[in-house]
Amino acid sequence: MSDEGASIRQLIDKDQIIDLVHEYSYGVDHQLYDEVVKLFTEDCVVDYGPGIGPVRSRARLRDMFGYAEGGFTATSHHNANVLVTFDDADHASVRTAFYAWHKRADGLTPRVWGYYHDIVVRLPEGWRISRRQLRVLGVENWQMEMHPAAGADGL
Repeated sequence: MSDEGASIRQLIDKDQIIDLVHEYSYGVDHQLYDEVVKLFTEDCVVDYGPGIGPVRSRARLRDMFGYAEGGFTATSHHNANVLVTFDDADHASVRTAFYAWHKRADGLTPRVWGYYHDIVVRLPEGWRISRRQLRVLGVENWQMEMHPAAGADGL
């Protein structure tokens, strides 16, 4: 592939990876959890913080979302500043700033903001998240221990 062709391929890949990040948030907000877990690799590792503990595999991630179905009556996730760094043609690191609003049945509205630290890989079906770690800058009405964003470079 020519240098120009490789550059165009990388631009298309970057656009697909950014869409992957947004598809996650849309799916979670609309409780499409079966679709959300398809955005991850079968052997994914997802770490939302010590209060939840890392989940390993799509099946375990789906179980975690099953628990969430009873916990929140609505959510709204917002992504910004998606930074994609390619390690090679089939692997990339992604950093995404996020803000997430949650509504509980008791009327409380926990909020959390910070960064998703993702590793994504190209599979035959497209780009998928193989590792995700939530790094938090701030919370309101949130009663769970989470990983701080400060000083966090890797996963």
